[in-house]
Amino acid sequence: MNRAQKDAYKRDYAAAKADGKPFFPYAVYKDLVVATVAIGIVIALALWVPVEVGTKVDPTTTTYVPRPEWYFLFLFQLLRIFKNQDVLRPVIMATFIIPNILMGLLLLWPFLDRGPERRIWKRPFSIVTAIAVIWFLGYMTYKGATAPEGAGNIQKLPITIPAGDKAALAGETLVLANGCLNCHTIAGTGGAIGPNLTNEGAKNRGIQWQIDHLKNPQSKSPGSIMPSFAGLTPQQLQDLATLLEGLGTKYK
Repeated sequence: MNRAQKDAYKRDYAAAKADGKPFFPYAVYKDLVVATVAIGIVIALALWVPVEVGTKVDPTTTTYVPRPEWYFLFLFQLLRIFKNQDVLRPVIMATFIIPNILMGLLLLWPFLDRGPERRIWKRPFSIVTAIAVIWFLGYMTYKGATAPEGAGNIQKLPITIPAGDKAALAGETLVLANGCLNCHTIAGTGGAIGPNLTNEGAKNRGIQWQIDHLKNPQSKSPGSIMPSFAGLTPQQLQDLATLLEGLGTKYK
C-alpha cells in the first residue's frame, strides 16, 4: 500500500466513522434480525424436506456401498477422479494436496491481498477467486451426490448371457473379479470414471481391438488412465474381449 492509498483509506475511514452508528442497539438489532431469518430458514427446510428414515440396517449384507454425508461428497468425488491411477495419488491428491491447497488459499488470502478497498466491484480478482473456489466445491459436491454407486460385491452382471456361451460367462467372471465396475458402468451398474460399456459391442471394434486395448489401453485410447491387463492369460483376454464385443448386442 503506497502513501496515497493510506491517506485515501484514512479519509474514508474517518468519514465512515463520523457517519457511523453505535454498536448497541444498531448492530445488535441487525444481528438479531439475520439470526432470526437464518433460524427460520432452517426450520422451514426441516419441515419442507424432512430427513427420511432409510431401510433397516442389514449387518450381513455384502452389496451395500457406503456413501459419505453431503459435506464430504466433494472429497468422495475427488477419490473417484483419482481412483486407480497408482498406489499413492488417490489418497494424496484427493484427501491431502487439493483440500490443503484450498485451505491454504483461504488462510493466506488476507495476507496476499492487503489492499484497503472493501467495495466488491473494486476487488475483481478476489471475487473471481472466491467464486471459483465456491463453484468448485459446489460442483464436486453435486457430482459426488449424483454419481452412480459402485457395484459392491455383486455376483452377476445385470445382463442376460446364454448358459452355453462359456466365453462370455468367463468374461463376466473376469469383469467382477478385476473390479471393472469400479470405473465402468454396465446396464446401469458400476462407476462413472471410465466410459459406459453398456453398448460397447454396438461399436463393432472387433475382438482383436478389445484384446489390444486391454493389454495396452493407451495404444487405442491415448491419455487413458485405465490400467493394463496384460497380466491376464491369452484365454482370459479372449473371454473378456468376447463379452465386451457382445455388450448391447448379444448380451443386454
